[in-house]
Amino acid sequence: MQFDTILLIKQFVSLMVVLAPLDVMPLYLSLTHDMEAARQRKILLRMIVTVLATLLFFQYGGMYLFTLIGISLPSFQVAGGLILASMAWSMLHGTPSRVQGVQGDESAHRDDISIVPLGIPMLAGPGTITAVVLYAQQQGASLAGHVQLSGVILVTALVLYIMFRMAGRLFDKLGPTGARVTTRIMGMLLLAVAMEFILRGISEALVR
Repeated sequence: MQFDTILLIKQFVSLMVVLAPLDVMPLYLSLTHDMEAARQRKILLRMIVTVLATLLFFQYGGMYLFTLIGISLPSFQVAGGLILASMAWSMLHGTPSRVQGVQGDESAHRDDISIVPLGIPMLAGPGTITAVVLYAQQQGASLAGHVQLSGVILVTALVLYIMFRMAGRLFDKLGPTGARVTTRIMGMLLLAVAMEFILRGISEALVR
């Protein structure tokens, strides 16, 4: 099995950017700050498992779902790119993205915040699912390609777990200004990813 290191790094960075953990951490901290350590760890683990299961499900089943309802790949690439571009625009301007869904005041009343809203849709939302489906489609029928993409998703979930375990210390070091700057940089990267999906979709539609 040959590894395309550049592609793997690109997929990992793209997923981390789309997941936007720095945008979710303030909500996670506000909802768990008064909980016992054991319950915090349980919520965090459940949240990461939710994200992992959702992304793996859409990696292997996403395109079958879209084929079933008659959506072509170029159309989905353009639509997915527009979704990612919308998220990127919100990140660049420091405004909450409607794509990510539930806000903090709603989630405070939920019994299990680890699955909804933290796992879905805050982390594994439309943007993240779109990116995974598009990357999965690029692998075609290549088993090695799909195994590598699954590996990237697993590594991403592990990094997310570590980041959220360190969320309090991370935000103390970054501060509000550092978090805003980092979010805007991630927004620029996400916008570039979105444009690549859009241009690829338009290109494939024109040659059909």
